[in-house]
Amino acid sequence: MLVLTDDQIQKELSMQLVIDLVEQAFVADAQGNARAFRPIVENVGLAHAHFGVKSGYLRYQPKRGELRDRDGAQEVLGLKAGGYWANNMKRHGLPKHRATILLLDPDNGEAMALMGANVITRLRTAAAGAVAARHLARSNASSVTILGTGEQAHAQLEAIQLVREIRIVDVWDREEAGIQAYIGHWQGRGVAVRPVKSLEDSLRRADIIITTTPAVSPLVLDGWIADGTHINAIGADGAGKKEIDPQLIQRSKFVPDKFAQSVSIGELQGVASAATDPRSLVYAELGQICAGMKAGRQTNSEITIFDSSGVSFQDLVVAHFLVRLARERDLGRIVPF
Repeated sequence: MLVLTDDQIQKELSMQLVIDLVEQAFVADAQGNARAFRPIVENVGLAHAHFGVKSGYLRYQPKRGELRDRDGAQEVLGLKAGGYWANNMKRHGLPKHRATILLLDPDNGEAMALMGANVITRLRTAAAGAVAARHLARSNASSVTILGTGEQAHAQLEAIQLVREIRIVDVWDREEAGIQAYIGHWQGRGVAVRPVKSLEDSLRRADIIITTTPAVSPLVLDGWIADGTHINAIGADGAGKKEIDPQLIQRSKFVPDKFAQSVSIGELQGVASAATDPRSLVYAELGQICAGMKAGRQTNSEITIFDSSGVSFQDLVVAHFLVRLARERDLGRIVPF
């Protein structure tokens, strides 16, 4: 069994590479070549943790030139286990997000790879937001308001800059210390970030809104959103989480990563159950747009929302790429199992 650490993975992945891989996986999903099994998402009381297991199957065709070996279509089977431990930094000096991926040989069920999934999760989540923005945000979108200042708020800004020419960045958080740390980090990289004084005013002006919070009640309200805005809703990935006003969802072009997950752990929680036909709330799944089965943005006035609940095949396509790369470059460690 191949073992790869997060440090090793960090050296081999770029955001642009992961954006390309994730889009391939979404195309495969739309073509019927991916299955995201029902996720397990639970709270772990004593540790104040939010724990989940996402598993699935993927069959995809790597892009020509991605790696030297040409094995044709690739099959991937596996799972990611992990979540959010709120007290990790204070108690153990560890990041709050922790995850691990296990890949199995789809032909015989043998364990074939075990790897840290913290870097993968960070990159693949942001990559999905970039893929969605590439298809759904206005081509001239140049201003972004980001809600939250955690790891994913950083990753989303990094990714969005690869698909749109962003000139104005506003950041909002409930804690001033988080805002100042976020601004300082990006100033060090030559990106000017402004603190939000009025969330309503900032959201009204933004071309793109990115939400990365653990909110359980809407932060982005219907009356605050101008025509032509695109929203990447990233934070809702568990029971009770919600960042977007249900009325805004109902009048938008709403695109989830997967409809079933949006209903169970994403932004359609509660909204779908109140609708006579829940499917009518959804314009398309992201994979259908990536595969050209449905159009992305069609006018400059429509409001578009991408609901990212995080789908297993995003993890699988990146993890499998790393397995193939490890074989080619003799990376990682092989252990008996």
